[in-house]
Amino acid sequence: FGGLSTGIRTTNLSYLGLNFFAQQYTDLRPGDIRCEDTPEASYCQAAINDNLFWSTTIGAIGSVLHFVLGPFLGALSDAIGRRPVILLCSLLGYPSLVSLALFVYRNVSMYITFALMPLGELPVLAIWFAYIVDLIEDSRDSSVAFGLVSAGALLSTMVGATVGNFLSLQEGVAAMMFFDIIILLPYLVCCLPETLPESKRQAMQWRAAAPGLGLSILARNQLFVQLSTLVVGSTFIGTGFQRVSSSFLQKYIRWPKSCNNLAFIIGCSSSIIWAGGGLSITHRAMGDVGSLGLALWAGALYMLCFACVTQQWQVYILNAVLLGPQALAFPAISAIKSRLVAEHEQGLLQGALTTGKSIAECIGPILFGFLFEAFSRPFEGDSGDSGHSQFASRIPILIAFLLCLPLLCLTAVIPQKLANFEQQLLDRTVNIEMENLEAEDVSLLDPSQRDKLL
Repeated sequence: FGGLSTGIRTTNLSYLGLNFFAQQYTDLRPGDIRCEDTPEASYCQAAINDNLFWSTTIGAIGSVLHFVLGPFLGALSDAIGRRPVILLCSLLGYPSLVSLALFVYRNVSMYITFALMPLGELPVLAIWFAYIVDLIEDSRDSSVAFGLVSAGALLSTMVGATVGNFLSLQEGVAAMMFFDIIILLPYLVCCLPETLPESKRQAMQWRAAAPGLGLSILARNQLFVQLSTLVVGSTFIGTGFQRVSSSFLQKYIRWPKSCNNLAFIIGCSSSIIWAGGGLSITHRAMGDVGSLGLALWAGALYMLCFACVTQQWQVYILNAVLLGPQALAFPAISAIKSRLVAEHEQGLLQGALTTGKSIAECIGPILFGFLFEAFSRPFEGDSGDSGHSQFASRIPILIAFLLCLPLLCLTAVIPQKLANFEQQLLDRTVNIEMENLEAEDVSLLDPSQRDKLL
């Protein structure tokens, strides 16, 4: 049900922002502004950059909160359990939902919603991944488990987007409140089980929970540094690209809410297929690192092709063919890293990993948003929708593609280092077991000979 609400929110939120900012560019009553149906209207076009600026700014604030609280929440879940942390983070998301409803039904300023949104986007996903790891008996199956869970989340999100496509903005917000407050909240409070038994918990690691210091687990060795670079780098590029891609389509291609929803549904369908079935196939054929490489190649090619789109149907094809494989990236990396740390460090690891992603999510949209605004300004003597302006607006997308190339080179050197590291872990485990066996054998000997042999 959380996915259903997320799907409705994803398809409606950007157009709610357009309707809010468009009020300053027209004398129409707020109820008569419908940028979701008429994005080409002059007042809707004028609101695009305002919406991009504020959504980028609030996203950056949320990412700072991720950086500050990510390691703390991960370490806290290792100390007191997963359920209390998940419940707390979920409850903090409800004020922004209520303020969004006030804007839709009473035209209360949406700045209140923007201010509260970061609290609803705390890095609880990291705790959910640790929650999943707690339930997995064989860590080698973790990537497949992450993929199946991601597929289930994407499926519910796609259903939510489909439902939202047939609802007005007002009806969509009402549906979100029904799913979140009437169904999801009682389940979280009364029914969500705890997966981390007290025997596996550890005392709160305050040093690891401090902002920045908790990220040290991502740099434990060279392999961790390279894997973390892939996570942070791909997130930086991906979130920056996503921030400008919607604005580009709204500005230069007629892109109403119906087109946005259809593209989203196609992309989710492709992601579900790849995360649900494709990940298990690629995991058996290429391993987790191969799955990661495939995801990064698909992302780079998607950005290169997106820079050339001129029609709506071209976006649909790109989402169907190249968006799905990108869903393999984070489950593959999370699975690789979860096998390289002990059980009591899972929350700390996932929290640090999500915090690293949050830093990238803060910087990427700001940088790419700035580039888009700089390159989309009309040249002197040109109109805003001239060919020169459209070509210049594609430059940030091409920059995103070029930044993907170093990450693709990095994936080529990881398999051997990962194999060496896992072999070292195996040898260390064997040595410990042999020492335990030898100690047991010595304990059976005569006490007078034990000290000499030891």
